[in-house]
Amino acid sequence: MLKTSFSRQHELEIRKISYDYELIYALGSNLGVSSPEGMLELIEACERQGIDAISTGVVLSWATEALERGLITSQDTLDVSLQWDDVDGYLKAIDNIVKMPNEFYSALAEGVEFASKKYGGQEFAMALGKNELPGYHTGPASIVGLTVGVRHSHLDNAGYSIDQKAAKKKLSPEEMVDAIIKEDDSRGVFNSLIGCLFARGVYSTENIIEALGSVGINKTEEDLDVLGRKIFMEKYRFKRREGFDLKKSRIPHRFYETVSTMGMVDPETIETMMKIYRERRGW
Repeated sequence: MLKTSFSRQHELEIRKISYDYELIYALGSNLGVSSPEGMLELIEACERQGIDAISTGVVLSWATEALERGLITSQDTLDVSLQWDDVDGYLKAIDNIVKMPNEFYSALAEGVEFASKKYGGQEFAMALGKNELPGYHTGPASIVGLTVGVRHSHLDNAGYSIDQKAAKKKLSPEEMVDAIIKEDDSRGVFNSLIGCLFARGVYSTENIIEALGSVGINKTEEDLDVLGRKIFMEKYRFKRREGFDLKKSRIPHRFYETVSTMGMVDPETIETMMKIYRERRGW
């Protein structure tokens, strides 16, 4: 709930604003915003404009650093202040991203991948598969999982969860890839059941088979495995049709400069896992 000054006749205006972890990351800590009120204002601005809050936060963080590094100028930003923790500047920038008054803001509206290709700074343009990143930097499984997934979110295949398990018990690159593939394939079945993925631990194969059987749908474990792979491949075929090419996927170098839950990530580990993934999929 955000309370702001409304008018002399009315002491406060009260606005109810929904938020969760991802929005706090994207429009809060990711932009160095230090006040809850500022973060809520930015979230509401995205909601009112009908634009994705996570993508907007990532685009604005890239633009802020690009301005710091001299890749763009105040002429590009139309003299809008893009500085960490400058909520007023970010609110104006959000408005310009929607209105697209010049070439720079039109580029931002296309996403961080497009903008960084045009102006530079791809090493800190945080996107995988051209999709702006959610608030996870847990290790190699998260990086690979977001790159190869088909759901376009941090829950593509819960790569972050695989990293968390690997932090407690070491997993080989092969084991992490197998876990990613198992997650990706099974999610097609979970989503078809219209269940909440945060409750995915409930959906054991035995429970699914029993639940389906209770309404006359008789499936075996092998049937579900085949169905999951088929759903994944259909989604991937759509991505390929729309221009996605896994071989051309870009990993921002910032991943290798910052500490993850698993420690520093080695580029060779990512390359190895991507190679194993393609082999496992038969690509």
